[in-house]
Amino acid sequence: MKVTVPQEDLQLLGNILQERLVAQVPDSQDFQVKCAIKNDELMILTQHLPGVTVDTQQVFEVLEQALQWQFNYQTQRVQFFLRVSGEKLPYAKHFLDFPIPTVESEAEPESESWRNTQFNPIENGGDTQFVPLDLQQPSLPAFTDIELEDSEEPIADSFFSSPAEPSLEDSPSADSILYNPSFDLDEDESAEEEEKFDPFANIPDKPRKRQLSLALPPLPIIIGIAAVIALLSGGGVFVLHRACAISECKELQTAQQFKNDYQPQLKRTKSEKDLLALQQQLDGVVADLQKIPQWSPRYQESQELVNQFSAQSTKINQVVKALQTASTAQKSGQTPAKSLDDLRNQQKLWRQAITAVEIIKPSHELYGLVQANLPSYQNGLKNVTQQLVKEETWLQKIATAKTSGETATKRQATAKTAADWQQVESNFRTAISTLKTIPINSLGSEEARQLLADYQAKNLVVSDRAKKEQSAATSYQQAIQAANQAKVYGNQNQWQAAINSWQQALDTAKKIPQDSFYFNQATALVEPYTASLAQAKDQLQVYGDLTQTRVELNRTCTSTIKICTFIVTNQQVSVRLTPEYDKLLQANNPEMQGHFQSLQEALKVISQNSQLSLFIYNSQGQERYMRKPD
Repeated sequence: MKVTVPQEDLQLLGNILQERLVAQVPDSQDFQVKCAIKNDELMILTQHLPGVTVDTQQVFEVLEQALQWQFNYQTQRVQFFLRVSGEKLPYAKHFLDFPIPTVESEAEPESESWRNTQFNPIENGGDTQFVPLDLQQPSLPAFTDIELEDSEEPIADSFFSSPAEPSLEDSPSADSILYNPSFDLDEDESAEEEEKFDPFANIPDKPRKRQLSLALPPLPIIIGIAAVIALLSGGGVFVLHRACAISECKELQTAQQFKNDYQPQLKRTKSEKDLLALQQQLDGVVADLQKIPQWSPRYQESQELVNQFSAQSTKINQVVKALQTASTAQKSGQTPAKSLDDLRNQQKLWRQAITAVEIIKPSHELYGLVQANLPSYQNGLKNVTQQLVKEETWLQKIATAKTSGETATKRQATAKTAADWQQVESNFRTAISTLKTIPINSLGSEEARQLLADYQAKNLVVSDRAKKEQSAATSYQQAIQAANQAKVYGNQNQWQAAINSWQQALDTAKKIPQDSFYFNQATALVEPYTASLAQAKDQLQVYGDLTQTRVELNRTCTSTIKICTFIVTNQQVSVRLTPEYDKLLQANNPEMQGHFQSLQEALKVISQNSQLSLFIYNSQGQERYMRKPD
């Protein structure tokens, strides 16, 4: 009966055997395994790149151990071949022409023929493995002694000589591979045999670089699993169905349907929430597709969809990040900023959102959505920047006010004169005036309020002290001025006026506050001013008050023209005619002569009343009249 096995099953078997080689044979990433059926025999071809040293014993051993768990092939004759990629003929082969024994079956007696390969148990830790006896020998005499006619037709594979393969121009050396001379046929015979039989020619190559499979569990565990699978009967079908190995593939159907619905859903998105929902669907579909194993015949198709959906997810994620950054900036702006750092962070977020939008090209599917939001982002950045500038200005004003206040406090500790206190007061007033301009809802409003209350209280004290010092300074100057005026009156024998000025100077000096800067200076004036006042009073007793004499002299010397000037001392009254009046007298006018006589009589009376000598001089200083009191 002719055995027929679907090509998909043979490909799956090749995948399984290749993964076992990758997992158990060092440096086997470049191995490829193909399977075919020829004359009811299972043929397994393993090939590798030139220049790779191969342990043929280990390769055949791994393949046999892997094959013994494939129950569908245990009733078939099996041929193993090992070949260099690019070569037409294999350089090593191995046969199994009896059913592969199960674990429970007993080992058959060793046959003299190399075809009757037996398995001996080998202890490996706690596990038992079965290795063909001929593979336990250090050399492979059976392979080198095989006659060409013992094998079936030579196996050639023109597929591996296609241009798509890597360069294999350099043939393997005798040191790198085990070559069987019995396979050296001439070109005509080789070509003829190749035309007769090429079971692997239509089998596509599998990728050379594959992810390492997990090592198989210990043999007893595998046996248990196999038994459970056998008991459950349909369990294997279920696993294959779930892995998209047979029948329909639900994950692919769902992904294809989503692919058809994707663009309409994308056009309906209007917000970040819609995009997140769409991205979640994308990620879910990708996660389901990634559950399809690599050995599944639907794996390549699933990976193409995974790549497409992942690219779409990346595009959506770019837009979502921009929208989320802007949303974060908006939320941060809803809470009043507590510091400049908060405002700078808002500014940074808006800039990041704008940058994220601006880098999205017009060809992007969501370009219209993000561009519609760009003006609001720019306006948000503008507003926070303006607020930041204002807050920085107000905080700078607060810093300036603090500087003025600190300067005033330092000067207050050393202030003495009225000018010093006035400068302190000026500093506090400047600080207070600046702090009053800070808005109540600004970042520094609380600090400004506290500083304002402190500086206003200090300024009240300073202002009172400045006024007191200014008053003391004024009183001190007034006392000095009154004393100077009293001296003038004394020199003019106006003793009553002198007495009044000395009294004013003394009283003013005494009222200067004790805690003022001028108190000590004013105290030093009290004693001399008191003495001068007493002296003026004595002079008044002796000479009387010449104030009336001066009044009468002033009235006498003044008429329609200024007639004369006078000086009154304690001994005499000196009167001098003015040049204008003296000129009229020189004209020998009788009327003017009479007037001069009347002037002399009036001055005599004044001299007599004041008991002072009288001297009259012309405008040139020449004496014209003199009289002493009686």
